[in-house]
This record gives sequence, structure tokens and C-alpha cells, in this order.
Amino acid sequence: MGEFDLLSSGFKAIAMLCLVLGLLIVVLYLMKRFFFLRRKKEGNVFIKILTSMHLSPKQRIEVIEIMGEKIVLGVTQESIRFLTKLSDDPVNQKEHQDRNKDYEIKE
Repeated sequence: MGEFDLLSSGFKAIAMLCLVLGLLIVVLYLMKRFFFLRRKKEGNVFIKILTSMHLSPKQRIEVIEIMGEKIVLGVTQESIRFLTKLSDDPVNQKEHQDRNKDYEIKE
């Protein structure tokens, strides 16, 4: 009689474990379906990392594109800072290059 009680208790424990795991899988599936994928897709709301340059192990400069605009960010371990916005207009790029010639090191 003692072996039967031990065997039935083992089956009950395994059945409860399967029930809890099944319930966990169902809850996670429902959370994924209704909460995480609930975001509305509005046109091109994509963020692309165009390039990244590491300055030190914990600091880098990244050029990203958000909805067609190119933005330069400074990224450190503590913060992300907006540095500048890049334009595709060749006239503005020429003006920017002319302005930066004042800062070139002349030997």
C-alpha cells in the first residue's frame, strides 16, 4: 500500500508540473501576441545604424537614420547625446566643409 501512495504522489507531482508549464507557455504566448506586438506600424518608422566609430572602449559616435534623416549621436556608458544632423544637400555639405577649414591644423 505504501508503494502505491508514493507512485500516485509522483504522478500527481508530474501532472501538476506539466499543468504549470503549459499554463506558463499559454500566458507567455498571449503576452507576446497582445502586448508586445501591439505597436502600430506607421510608414517608415525604422531606425538604421549607418556607421559606428569607437573612440574608446566605452565611447563611440554613431550615424543613424530615422525616417530618412541622418543624425550623429555620441554614445557613452551613461548617456546618448545628439551631436548634429547631416543633410544630403551638396550645397550645405560644401558650406560645412568651408566652415571647418578654419579648424584645420596648419603646419
